[in-house]
Amino acid sequence: MYSSTTQKNEIRLIDEALSSESITNTFRLGWEFIKVNQSFTITAMIIFITLNIMGTVPSLSVISMLLSSIFAIAIQIHVGKIFYKSRDIRSYIDEINNTDIDKLLRQNFLTGVGVYLGWVILTLLSVILLEFIGRSMGIIHTNMNIVEVMNTVAIFAIPILIIALFLSYIQPLVQSNIIMANGFSGGFKAVFSIFSIKLWRLSFNSSYFKYISMFGIVSLLSLIFLVFIIEIITNLIGLAIIGNVLMTILIYIFMIIIAIGSMMAKRLIELSINM
Repeated sequence: MYSSTTQKNEIRLIDEALSSESITNTFRLGWEFIKVNQSFTITAMIIFITLNIMGTVPSLSVISMLLSSIFAIAIQIHVGKIFYKSRDIRSYIDEINNTDIDKLLRQNFLTGVGVYLGWVILTLLSVILLEFIGRSMGIIHTNMNIVEVMNTVAIFAIPILIIALFLSYIQPLVQSNIIMANGFSGGFKAVFSIFSIKLWRLSFNSSYFKYISMFGIVSLLSLIFLVFIIEIITNLIGLAIIGNVLMTILIYIFMIIIAIGSMMAKRLIELSINM
């Protein structure tokens, strides 16, 4: 899974991006996907915004969340694959220009469904496990009052935060497996690579650690700043729907950047294996 089988002996775009200013290049190449094919970007954003607005209607919220998630996964798979396989910036731009919604969905929709189902099952299993632990400890029981609920949340908050931090460290490699997956079963199985001992072992690599740490810090600070700006704009205009639209656009942009970052992380592991 992490041997370099694609253009093994060639210097590719991803290698050039990693050679210097890797964090800057991650954001730059993600933005390149957004700005080069503007018709695709506008269409994709309209779809996301529409699905987001549909989500405010109770009877449509579940279906809009489902479609939005699968569409997001399909886009990440597409951008991640074309970036990872591109020989140079020109071939990357050519692939972006050839991107359209119909082609993207035909190639990646079933994989997206498999990934979505995988995450849903994993989330449900996590909730069931937490409830089992809580009931075994006597923390969770029927007819809990508000004080008991708040106490339970406080007890579980720190352990869940620690686990979330560990999982966020390995998530880029899991995401790269998702991006490289094909078909429903491939996407479904890729989600559960989060439990792969080999994957965890490979992640304890100095190059990977430095890249993911810096990428995470820069992404978090950028998100905080941009969300703050969106809040100011929303309050000035006085329309909540404007804030929802801007947040949807922001999520779309970072979704693309995360796909690029995940493939950069994958390539770092491959290069460390081949050294």
